[in-house]
Amino acid sequence: MDITQQLEHNREEILKKWFEFTIKSYPEDTARFFRKAKNKFDNPVGSATLQSLENTLKLIISMTSELDFQDYAVNKIDANQNVIENALDPIIRIRAVQNFTASQAVAFVFELKTIVKSIVKELHDTNDPLDREEFGYIAFDHTVDLVALAAFNRFMKCRENIFLLKATEAKRRIHSAFERAGLVTELTEEELLGSNKS
Repeated sequence: MDITQQLEHNREEILKKWFEFTIKSYPEDTARFFRKAKNKFDNPVGSATLQSLENTLKLIISMTSELDFQDYAVNKIDANQNVIENALDPIIRIRAVQNFTASQAVAFVFELKTIVKSIVKELHDTNDPLDREEFGYIAFDHTVDLVALAAFNRFMKCRENIFLLKATEAKRRIHSAFERAGLVTELTEEELLGSNKS
């Protein structure tokens, strides 16, 4: 079996271990709760995390199989950037509002390499450093790296949005206080948001 077939064959086990690793990055009580309820109404964060990991894993399997054996050097991140970020969006949004650093927030992506290597069979010894099977592992590692870069991009976008929301709210509060004191006139939403962009 090539790497794509092995990933597909072991997808449920990989997903289970990946979810377990990801929720362990939260405090113990929180992780315990995420583990118990997978229903999106009882446990929206746990459910969103699991769904996001599942969608991302499917995408990684698909992207790994699409990397051409003869043209490994082609970088597909531009073509897949939005698709990858959309798959990661729920889990990254959740982590962006937590007290994670950027590296802590995206570390779960790199852990997928370790999980997969512990589950799928090891590389055969070969004299050809780029036989088709070994290339599959290289393609998988490359794909995970692309996904990690996309996760970092999405995390930074989320943090930027949070900063803009906080800055807008602070301006709104200050302006309200001045308005009540009769020192300024009411600002429009466009004026509040426009001043953040400069």
